[in-house]
Amino acid sequence: MNSTPIRSFQRYSPEIRFADIDAVGMVNNAVFLTYFEQSRIHFFQGIANKSWNWNDAGMVVARHEINYMLPVKMNDEMEIWTWMESIGSKSLNAEYEVRVKHKGQWHVAAKAKSVLVAFDHVNGQSIPWPKLWVHSLEDVGFGRPEGLAVD
Repeated sequence: MNSTPIRSFQRYSPEIRFADIDAVGMVNNAVFLTYFEQSRIHFFQGIANKSWNWNDAGMVVARHEINYMLPVKMNDEMEIWTWMESIGSKSLNAEYEVRVKHKGQWHVAAKAKSVLVAFDHVNGQSIPWPKLWVHSLEDVGFGRPEGLAVD
């Protein structure tokens, strides 16, 4: 495991690709799931190092919930803030806030939640979260990070 403490949240700026844009010039709603996946990968890099075997003990997404508030366009500057809201014995609640910059001001474009389940891909079943992961997450804490306005 990585001995470097992680922050309680992750800021991730995805590249908006031409393929992400739909016929009306906005990021397609389905693409946000890929952005959230990438943001989670960056978040968990601080917990699990490269020696972690994701096939034996990884995670699967059990549920997504997304509330879209503003469109995101091709040349927008975008950030996704990701944090862990809570953890159970086998599931974890991740939350995200998508922010876009328009005319120098950041605005909330979407809010989302995911339920992640610890999963043994070899045996095809859910498992308890590894203790090292639980301790790492407890060290940084849970809940909405400071600096995000409640709208």
